[in-house]
Amino acid sequence: MTGGQLIAEARKRARITQTELAGRLHTHQPVVARWETERSKPDFETVQRAVRAAGFELSVSIHPFDEHDLSLIRREMRLLPHQRLSGMVEAVRAVAAMYAAARD
Repeated sequence: MTGGQLIAEARKRARITQTELAGRLHTHQPVVARWETERSKPDFETVQRAVRAAGFELSVSIHPFDEHDLSLIRREMRLLPHQRLSGMVEAVRAVAAMYAAARD
């Protein structure tokens, strides 16, 4: 997600207009429009300030990269569609059986 997209999302969630957000940031509506349409790329601090002005907090965190999910996706993509579907059906049956066993 880009900085402009984050600003637009925060503004829309706050249910405010570009003009209202611009006022809170002591700037002009065309500036906010340029950010949101990617004609101008706001730096990280500007994005944080704009999100905060919309009433939200932007947090960023760094986590160790885990390829487990990617490995599962790659394995599934090597299967044919009917093989993937069969696997899902089996998984649903297994969950249903576990649920039934837990109820008894």
